[in-house]
Amino acid sequence: MTSTKFPLIVSFFTPDWEYETHSKRLAKECEELRLDYRIERQESRGGYIQNSCIKPFYIRECLREAKRPVLWLDVDGSIFKPPAYTLRDDLDFQARKMDPTRRRRIWHVGTMWFNYTPKMLAFIDEWCARTGDMTDESSLDQTFKSRNWNLRTRDLPAEYFFIIRKEDRIPKNVVIGHRLSSGESKKEQTKAFNEYERLIG
Repeated sequence: MTSTKFPLIVSFFTPDWEYETHSKRLAKECEELRLDYRIERQESRGGYIQNSCIKPFYIRECLREAKRPVLWLDVDGSIFKPPAYTLRDDLDFQARKMDPTRRRRIWHVGTMWFNYTPKMLAFIDEWCARTGDMTDESSLDQTFKSRNWNLRTRDLPAEYFFIIRKEDRIPKNVVIGHRLSSGESKKEQTKAFNEYERLIG
């Protein structure tokens, strides 16, 4: 018996690299924590960058169908505890903010909470419209900076976006951890895409 007290955990995987294996592990973690989840296979679009562009459309579909808050996790992430901190009906969006001294974008996209509100749905529509020639992270950033959406946002604590480098060194307070994908498609495309973004400023 799962609990609807917490947001619906959503993610997808493509038949590339080790993502399907990760999806089974993430589903098992949700079941052990008695959390509702929706983790589905999506057909590959040919590479890491192209597949990342599925994310906003998939989140929009999940949010519209569930009609309740959803918590996105990259499928190679892990959830260790129920995400109690995200329980806020008066917010629209929550994620972990980037360090402004190191990155010019606002949000990390591995863990993101979306409320089922008219403002959030309108924002996601715009996010989807801007996605295609850039990663989900780039298009999310451009959407936030395109105008004043008047969204109620919150910076998630560090324990909701912990980078797992060694499985035996995960602090006990971590709620959500993320692994760094090492597929060759990601390495090659990310390098090319970063150079493209550098050139266009």
